[in-house]
Amino acid sequence: MEALSYEIQMALVSFCAATLIGGPVALIGAGRVLGLARATFGFALRRQLTTTLGLSALGCLGAVGAGMVPAPEMVSMAWLTGLFH
Repeated sequence: MEALSYEIQMALVSFCAATLIGGPVALIGAGRVLGLARATFGFALRRQLTTTLGLSALGCLGAVGAGMVPAPEMVSMAWLTGLFH
């Protein structure tokens, strides 16, 4: 990511955030998404061990996924644009 300019980094982060947030809201509706978020948060508070194990597994998957990305000096615009095709 450091090889990219600041503007490109901000554009990628904004696109990913908008996709993650806007997609479910557009498909399901804001009221249902808020209800689902409230139910998920309630489950997380009641089942701390399950939530902790789930987040740990998600973190491990992120670490494994980060290992699949080439070194920063090898990142090129051609490689990045290939992700979105």
